[in-house]
Amino acid sequence: MDIRWSLARKLSVLLSVAFLCAPGVVLAEEAEPSMLDKKLDAYWGEKREIRTIQKRLFLKDTRWAFTAFGGVIPNDDFQIYIPMGGRVAYFLTEDIGIEASGAYALQSETDLRTFLTDELEGGGGASAQIFLTQFLDWYANVDFLWSPFHGKFGAFTSKLFHFDFYTAVGVGVNSLVIDYPGATPPSTEIAIAGNVGLGTMMYVLDWMAIRVDYRHFIHEFKAGDGLSYPAEISLGAAFFTPAPK
Repeated sequence: MDIRWSLARKLSVLLSVAFLCAPGVVLAEEAEPSMLDKKLDAYWGEKREIRTIQKRLFLKDTRWAFTAFGGVIPNDDFQIYIPMGGRVAYFLTEDIGIEASGAYALQSETDLRTFLTDELEGGGGASAQIFLTQFLDWYANVDFLWSPFHGKFGAFTSKLFHFDFYTAVGVGVNSLVIDYPGATPPSTEIAIAGNVGLGTMMYVLDWMAIRVDYRHFIHEFKAGDGLSYPAEISLGAAFFTPAPK
């Protein structure tokens, strides 16, 4: 009787252990995904991919923009120009616009010209004017704008700024003052000029944006042979008309 009871107890323990271990084995086998499950997961994962492209918050389509700007043309050895002017743009679509612009160029002598003037004229030599016979007076242009990129960035973890990056290409006229040595009075000539450039427009409000532009002009050097290449960097504030209803 004791032997049977002992055997019965041993069988009971073995059956209990087998019962407790069996679900773990089943679960372990079920946790291993099949090849079909992997392919299905990859398929639905691609279909459910989250896209981060969002609609523009500030729209330009069929709106006018009026810009006041100031800048600098620093790539002349003898004269620094400070253009002050304005731009008027109409946007046919979000990405394409046409813009007319114009500016009057304030002038300031560079240190090099001042040095040559003091050394040559003060020393009784030839006039330093021989180094500079052509001055930019004003310009007017019509440009085609194309905005291929739109983006945004955050500042101070609380402010989100939206911006457009655009290219510009156009044609216009430059008014040049020609001042040959000994010639009085100076003459004025008009030169046809092409220009290319880049710019960015950062939106502050729906009706206002800050603009930074770079334009490179190319025109004939009227006081001699060759070409002139004024390069302008400008900062401006753009004001938009209300969006159409």
